[in-house]
Amino acid sequence: MHKKLLLTLLASFFVMSHALADIQFNGFASVVTGIDLEDDGNPTNDYESRTADNLQESKVGLQWTANLDNGMRFIGQTVARGDSEEGFVLTYDWAYFDINVGDSGKLKFGRLRIPFYKYSDYLDVGYAYHWITPPKSMYSLNFSNVDGVGYQQNFSTGSMDHSINAVLGRYQGNILLGASTSEWNLENLVAINYSATMGSHEFYVAYAQADTYIDSASISGIVTASTGADANEILVNGDTGTFVGAGYKGSFGPVSVFAETSQVKVDNSIIQDSTGSYVGVAYTMGEFTYHVTYEMEDDKAKTYTHPYANAAAQALGNRSSDGDSSTVTLGVRKDIGTSSALKVEASSYTEDRVQTAGLASSEEKALLLRVALETMF
Repeated sequence: MHKKLLLTLLASFFVMSHALADIQFNGFASVVTGIDLEDDGNPTNDYESRTADNLQESKVGLQWTANLDNGMRFIGQTVARGDSEEGFVLTYDWAYFDINVGDSGKLKFGRLRIPFYKYSDYLDVGYAYHWITPPKSMYSLNFSNVDGVGYQQNFSTGSMDHSINAVLGRYQGNILLGASTSEWNLENLVAINYSATMGSHEFYVAYAQADTYIDSASISGIVTASTGADANEILVNGDTGTFVGAGYKGSFGPVSVFAETSQVKVDNSIIQDSTGSYVGVAYTMGEFTYHVTYEMEDDKAKTYTHPYANAAAQALGNRSSDGDSSTVTLGVRKDIGTSSALKVEASSYTEDRVQTAGLASSEEKALLLRVALETMF
């Protein structure tokens, strides 16, 4: 009797909730397989040369929007990604309210997407762009969300449309330093993105900064062995981290050109300064889009006066090493119907990096072949 009553109440609640709010569901999915044709592996994607891999870049997502009263909505997005050791693990990327402010403004509260890049809002929706994944040298940050508040304002001047998107909040997560995973925290995170569209030309600039904290036993060990001012320049204990980015996309009939660049720094810390960028061109002919992209990344390691601190810091892995990499990608996309696409890409990757002070740089290469089937629903 109690169980039947509970089921009746739950059914009534669902019917009432559905009547009060107009709920819309949308989704996307990508199935990606790849193989590294070189024998020395791929430092960026971890594809192996023995067999094709169908896991790490595949994903499926679901987004729902509940339209509430008085210009208010709730938007949520969950994504299951294949790059976890446990397989596909579900995460909540978006969970926020947005409220209309006037005719062209929105105030947002909750878990939001940080407006770092051109493709930030649909970073996981592979169908939205011609690559299988956006260039990793530019889209290199391992986080994209913030818990806080945001505001977006759209306006027009003459023939140009403008948008200003700003967020304020906090991020908590994990970062890989050397062979160990460490907790890191970005407090007082502020990000602002200005974009403008004029006809078939799109521009944007972005800036973000945060007080950066990393709780790492590896870093603490270096500090213990260091002397003098090196300790303060190694610890990541509230140091200012900054991100600066800019981009352009233009269409000239069937030809499109695109480019983005960014620089990431964490002052007075063990984290190296990193610059990433790419430039490319695409040609669309009916259902097919052919494209070529050249991307590059340059990392500058910090140096220290104490010999042990200098050597150990550079041995912590790619977060504190000195090096550069470049990638050339050739690809084709074929649209299938109105909401699916088949993509094929070949990428040649080269990396030169110094992991330990005093040693010559090592070189790693990869020739990656990937195929993806992507859809929206």
